[in-house]
Amino acid sequence: MLTEHTSNEFSILTYIDQNSDATQRQLSEHVGVSLGTINILVKRLVKKGLLKIERMQPNSIRYFLTPSGLANKLERTYGYIVRMYRELATFRSRIASILHSLITERNKDSVWFFGPKDDFTCLLSEILEAEFSISNTRILSELSDLSPIVKDKPEVLVFTWDTASDDLVQSLGVKPVNILAKIAVGT
Repeated sequence: MLTEHTSNEFSILTYIDQNSDATQRQLSEHVGVSLGTINILVKRLVKKGLLKIERMQPNSIRYFLTPSGLANKLERTYGYIVRMYRELATFRSRIASILHSLITERNKDSVWFFGPKDDFTCLLSEILEAEFSISNTRILSELSDLSPIVKDKPEVLVFTWDTASDDLVQSLGVKPVNILAKIAVGT
C-alpha cells in the first residue's frame, strides 16, 4: 500500500521525468504540497539515489532521474497497472453479477442501457457481449433514442450508471436501475 510520502515521491519522479527543468515551486503546485515538503522529499529522493540535482548556473538547478530513479518509477508504474487491472477485474465481476441477478432470458429483449459514452460504456459493452450476447446497440446516450423505446412500455428495464442519466430516464416516466448504486449497496 502506498503511503502519502511514497505517492508524493512517485508524483515528483513522474513530473521530473517529463519536465527536467521543473522548479520546486512547480513541483509543489503539481504534487499539491508545500514548498518545504517538496524540499524535504527532493532531498530524500537524492539521498535514496533516485534523483540527481545539477547546478546549471548559480541560481538555477535541474533535476534528473538517475538510472535507479527511472527503474524505481517504472517499477511503481508496473505495480500501479497490476493493481488497477485487479480492481478492474473485480469491478467487472461485480457488474456482471448485478446484471445476472436482474437480466433473464425472458426480459433480455426489453433491457436497455442509458448513460454517457465513456470508458464505463466500453466495459459495459464487453460484459454484455460476453455474458449475455447483447450487442452494444442496446447502449444509448441520447434521450431522443430512448424515448420511443420506453413510450407506453412498462416492461422496459433501463440501466444507468450516473445520476444525470437517472434523472433523464425518470423524466420519461421510467424508473431506472443504477448499476453503480447496486454495486455500492452490494445487492
